[in-house]
Amino acid sequence: MALAGGALFLGLGVGPAGAGVDDQKVSYSFRTFTDADDIHVQSHIATYNLSWMSGVGLGVQWNHEVVTVPGVEGQAGSQETVDAITSASRPISGTGDAFREFSKVRNEFQADIGNERLTAGYYLSKESDYFAQLARAGVNRDFFRQNLNLSLAGSYGWDAIEPLLDDDTPGTPDSRTSLYGNIVATQVLTPTTVLRVGAEMNRVNGLQYNPYRNVYAGGTPVPELHPEGRLRRDVFLKVSQYFRNSSSVKLSYRLYSDDWGITSHTLGAWLNQYVTRDVIVRYRYRYYTQTAAWFYRDEYADVTGVNGYRTGDYRLEAFDAHLFGAQLSFHLAALNRNNPVLRGMELRFEYERYFNTNNFSANVLETGLAYGF
Repeated sequence: MALAGGALFLGLGVGPAGAGVDDQKVSYSFRTFTDADDIHVQSHIATYNLSWMSGVGLGVQWNHEVVTVPGVEGQAGSQETVDAITSASRPISGTGDAFREFSKVRNEFQADIGNERLTAGYYLSKESDYFAQLARAGVNRDFFRQNLNLSLAGSYGWDAIEPLLDDDTPGTPDSRTSLYGNIVATQVLTPTTVLRVGAEMNRVNGLQYNPYRNVYAGGTPVPELHPEGRLRRDVFLKVSQYFRNSSSVKLSYRLYSDDWGITSHTLGAWLNQYVTRDVIVRYRYRYYTQTAAWFYRDEYADVTGVNGYRTGDYRLEAFDAHLFGAQLSFHLAALNRNNPVLRGMELRFEYERYFNTNNFSANVLETGLAYGF
């Protein structure tokens, strides 16, 4: 079971402040999350958006995030505690370190600029043991009286990874690169029906395992090790249907495969309904199934694993998963439309239930209050 704490979003609108500037907006948000394992995540997010009368827009976002992982609980030497230490994804130089609380800080920055046809962006993320950068660009064009839109997008990412043997001692540095591209076609079938199809491909090279995670192989814990190259590809289809009773239905399907032997299918459905002009109810369901990576095993007979590779990542084993969700949004303007404060406030409640065939389940509850002025 996992519980997500409330999220508060504050929006501050700023009027034009220069020649050619059409609009500016600055916003700040605070989010907090706590799950059943008592892992806490707190994020401070600031955004700035600027648009010019020429149709060019600029968006900048900064995120300061703190993740706190509690120490392993249990009697030292017990099998439950040993298993927890082995699978811990944090710097551990000795077993004693696993019983202490561990915190990690991540600072993230991204910026995008473009118009309705061309976009370009840059992303940066910095942690104590990880430095990631990514450059991206995209182009799209309308055809047949704007009933068809074709878009192409791509990105290149380069990461520097320096695992920590403990809180202060660096381990052996490593790196990772990724080359991504997609093509998407969006077709208006009728005034109320939209179809979208697309394909994606991502080539990743470099460190792709958790340097802090061990695997039981040959009866002893040894470091996890994955292949350095991975080619990921998928195709997807989405249909959106709008109805005259102020509701809409969205259906999606995605087929994914990679050269690690994983093939997955994802089916999704969303229903959005305006109960009144100020009350919106949303429902969602997602089914996911995948095969296992070719080198995944429940147990490894010897320390070499399978052709030298071994993993303790549950995401690489075969499993099925279900997710059910519901959200209620309420615009507080319904209480008093003459009140300028209430006109800018929206209250949200969301619940999701997730479970899979690997005996993992979670209940996620989130509340949010949005306020713009």
